[in-house]
Amino acid sequence: PIARLTAGPMVLLVNDQQPYKTVKELVDDAKKNPDKLIFSSSGLYGALHLPTALFMKAAGIKMKHLPTNGGGPALTAILGNNSQVLVSSIAAASAQIKAGKLRALACFGAKRASALPDVPTLKELGYDVELSLWVGVFAPKNTPAPVIKTLGDAIKKAAETEQFKTTIKNIGDEVAYLDQAGFAKFWDEDAKRVETAVQSIGRVQG
Repeated sequence: PIARLTAGPMVLLVNDQQPYKTVKELVDDAKKNPDKLIFSSSGLYGALHLPTALFMKAAGIKMKHLPTNGGGPALTAILGNNSQVLVSSIAAASAQIKAGKLRALACFGAKRASALPDVPTLKELGYDVELSLWVGVFAPKNTPAPVIKTLGDAIKKAAETEQFKTTIKNIGDEVAYLDQAGFAKFWDEDAKRVETAVQSIGRVQG
């Protein structure tokens, strides 16, 4: 690990063909009709599947899983109503939220996302679920220390520019720079969080 650049909360979405305006409406219907709703993801135990599975577990609901080959196809699935629910990064879904094609019901952050200030967090709504999607820069193992330092210094300089901050804000993500030491510590803690999440979900239907 060299540096972490961003860390934005995930967002729970439904498409514009669904009647749900709140998480409660979605959960109530899913409890009455188990497996009626389909959620798409980027693949089994992937970055979009894990938060959805944790939310389902916390809410006590069942939805059918449509795993796809990445975040793009998962987004295409919900836009085409092949799935009705998606947990995504805000950045990936921002344009479709603004266009009214997708409705954000809740964020997975510790606090409300600056890009979606009117959208409550799951914790506010009584669900103990929190996950963010982060982006970092890595180098291959055994990369010489001077190279790591040069890259680290250049990335830090870029991350502190107003241009970078504005660009990240415009796509709905959040700058969360960490240097090498901080990122290495975070990466280790995050790996443990993910492992705990996988174990808590257990074996899931594909």
